[in-house]
Amino acid sequence: MSQENPQETLQQSEANSAGLSPTEGWQHMFSALRNPNYRYFYSGQFVSLIGTWTRTAALGWIAFQFTHSEFLLGIVFMLNALPIFLFAVYAGALADRIPKLRIFTITSWCALLSSLTLAIMLFHGPVNITYLMMFASLWGLCMTFEMPARQSMMVELVGKKDLVNAIALNSAMVNSTRVIGPAVGGILLASFGAGWCFLLDAVSYLAVLYALHRIQLPAEHYAPKNVKADWKYTLEGFKYLKTNPIIAQAVLMLFIMGLGGWAYQSQLSAFVVTQLKLGARGYGWILALNGLGACTGALFIAARGARIVRANTLYTGGAIYAGFIILFGFVHHAVPAAIILFFAGFGIILFFSVGNSIIQTQSPDHLRGRLMGIWALVFGGSLPIGSFWMGAIAQKVGSGHALQAGGCFCALGAATVYLFGRKIRKRIEN
Repeated sequence: MSQENPQETLQQSEANSAGLSPTEGWQHMFSALRNPNYRYFYSGQFVSLIGTWTRTAALGWIAFQFTHSEFLLGIVFMLNALPIFLFAVYAGALADRIPKLRIFTITSWCALLSSLTLAIMLFHGPVNITYLMMFASLWGLCMTFEMPARQSMMVELVGKKDLVNAIALNSAMVNSTRVIGPAVGGILLASFGAGWCFLLDAVSYLAVLYALHRIQLPAEHYAPKNVKADWKYTLEGFKYLKTNPIIAQAVLMLFIMGLGGWAYQSQLSAFVVTQLKLGARGYGWILALNGLGACTGALFIAARGARIVRANTLYTGGAIYAGFIILFGFVHHAVPAAIILFFAGFGIILFFSVGNSIIQTQSPDHLRGRLMGIWALVFGGSLPIGSFWMGAIAQKVGSGHALQAGGCFCALGAATVYLFGRKIRKRIEN
C-alpha cells in the first residue's frame, strides 16, 4: 500500500468531493439530489426514519413508564447499542465483500418484522421490560449491519464529486425526521398508545424497501469479491489508521463524543418527566427541537461543503454541544430547555457529520466498508457504556446532573485531544 501525506490527501479530497466552490455556497446545497439513485435512497430513508424516530421516542417513554427507573432506562438503550460494539468491525468487512444493497434490504426486513411484532404485543396490553430489552437488542443488531453498508454505499450512489454534500444531506434528513418523528410519536403516545408508534415504524420500512428495489447500480456493485475473509482482512482498517493520523484523530474524538455526548438521549425522557414536569406531548416537542437544531447544523455543512471538513470543526462542534448540554441540566422550564437543546443538537451534529465526512473522503475505495465499520464501532459501540454510566449516575443524583457530567466529559476529552493532538499524530506516524 502506498504511503500518502494525509494533509495533502484531505486537501485533494476537498477539491474532488465537495461539488461546491467558494462562490457557489447555499445555491448548491442539494447538488447530490441530481442523481436519481440518491433521490430514491433519500425519499425512502426519509419516510423510514420518521418511523424510526417515532419508535425511539416510544421506546424511551414506555421503558421509563413501565419501570420508573432511570437505571433500567439506561440499560434498554445500552442493549440497543451493544450489538454495534460486538459486531461493527465484522459488519464493515461484510460490506466490502458482498453487495451493500443486499445487506440493506435484509436488515430493513428484520427491523420491520421486529417493530410489527412488538406493536401487536402492545395492542394486547403492557409488556414486560425484558421484551423491550430484547427488541432493543434486535433493532441494534439490524442497525449494526445496516450502518456500514449504507454509509459506504453513499459514494456509489452519487460519486466522489458530491460525496460530502450527500453525507451532509443525509445528516439533514436524519435530523429533520427527528423533528417530525418525535412530534408524531408524542401525539400517538398521548392519543392512541405506544403500539401505534411501533406499527408506524413497521409500515415506514416499506418505503425504504421500495426505494432499494428501484436503485440501479453498476454491475461491479453486484460482482463477487474474491477475497479471503479472515481476521487479517477484517482488521485491515485498523492497520490503515496508523498511516492516516487525521482519520485516527477523528476516530478518537468520535469515541469521546459517543461516550459522553450522544448517550444524552438515553436520559431525556427521565429529565422531561422529573425535572421539566412534562407529559408525552411535551417530550415529543422537546425531542423535535433538538432534531431541528441538528438539522440546521447538517444544512449548514451541506451549504459549506468540503471547506468545513476539517479537524478544527470537530472541536467547534464538540464545544458547542458540551457548553449547551451543561446549561440544559440546570433548566426547569420547557421553553428555555427546548431552546438550549436546539443549540446542543446543532453542535453535536456538526461534530458527527464532519467526522463522518473526514473518514469517508479519506478512505480508499477498497477499505471504505471496513473503515466505516470502525466508525460504527466507536460511534455506536461507545453508546452502551455511555448509556450505562449515565443511567447509574442519574439513579443516584438525577438525570440533569448525569447530562451535565456527560457534557463535562466531552469538554475535557476534546480539550485533551486538542492540546496533545500533535504528539498523538506524531506517535501514530512513527
